Amino acid sequence: MRNFITVAFIVFLASLVFGASVGMVPALVSFDFLPPGYTFDMQKKAGTPILIPNENDFPVKYTISFEANKSPDELLPGYENFPDVGWCKAIPESITVMANDTGKVNLVFTIPKDDKELNRSWELGVIVQAKQGLEMKTGGVSFGVFPSVRGSYLISTLPGAETNPKDKPTGIAPMAEFIKLDEAIAGKELSFKIYNNDTVGHDYTIEPYEFPNFDWFDVRLSIQTTGDNEPGKIDWLKVYKGFLFFKKNVIHIDANQSAEWSVNVNLPNKKEIRDAKGFDFVVKILPDGNKAHSGIFRIVIQK
Repeated sequence: MRNFITVAFIVFLASLVFGASVGMVPALVSFDFLPPGYTFDMQKKAGTPILIPNENDFPVKYTISFEANKSPDELLPGYENFPDVGWCKAIPESITVMANDTGKVNLVFTIPKDDKELNRSWELGVIVQAKQGLEMKTGGVSFGVFPSVRGSYLISTLPGAETNPKDKPTGIAPMAEFIKLDEAIAGKELSFKIYNNDTVGHDYTIEPYEFPNFDWFDVRLSIQTTGDNEPGKIDWLKVYKGFLFFKKNVIHIDANQSAEWSVNVNLPNKKEIRDAKGFDFVVKILPDGNKAHSGIFRIVIQK
C-alpha cells in the first residue's frame, strides 16, 4: 500500500442568493488516494475545517448536511455519486455564526475496509443552509428566503491493479499510477486495463483531459497516512503541453471483456520541469461519447 495521500484544494467564491449570502470554503475540494478502511478527519489531516463566513450584520444559524444525487451527466468524467452519506459526519451538524464572523465545521468520513472500494472516484455534496429565513426586498415587498450553498467534495481511493469496480459501466484498473520525476523525464510506459462492464460492446476513445480551471485557489498537500501533513504543490499539466503519447486513441471492447492500454509519459529535461514539485496528468476513457459512462486514469509525477 502506498504510504501517502494527496489532498488538493480548489476554492471559488461563495454563492449569493438575493443579497442574503451563504458561503463555504472550500467549495470544491479533492481528497485523493485514500485507502479503504481509512477514516479521514479534515481538520486533522488537511489542516483546515470547512469555513462558513457570515457576511450579514446579524447572527445566522446554519445546518450542514450531505447529498449524493447528481445525474451522471453532471459529474466529472470518471466520477460517481458518493455511495453512502451515512459514512460522513459534520461536527457540529448545526452552528450559529455571529455577525461578520466565520464558523468552523469539521468533516469526518470513513471508507469501509473492502478491496472493492479501490479504484473509486466519488463526488460528495456538502450543503450549508441558513436555518432561519433571511430577508429579501424586491419591488417594495419583503419576504424571507432560506439560502444555501452546495460544495462538491471529490474523493478518490487508492488504485488497485487487479480490482475491477464491476458496478461501474467502465472500470479502470489501476485507476492511477505514481512515478518519479526522473522516470518521467527519461520516458516511462504505463499500462492499465479498461473493463467494459456493460451488456453491449463499445468503442472507447482515450485522450488527455483537463479538470475545469478555477483561478482563485489551487493548493495540493501531500499527507502521510501515519504522520503529519507534508505540504507540497502538484500542478495539473495542460493538454496542449503534449507530454502524453498513445499507441492509438480508439479501441473496441466487447461486453464483459477487458483490454490493456499503454500510455507513454515523456517530460522535457528543462529547469522549469525539474524545479516543479510534481505534476498530475489525467487520461479520459470515453465509451461511444457517453460522458456518464467514462473513466479516468491518473498519472501522478512526484520528486
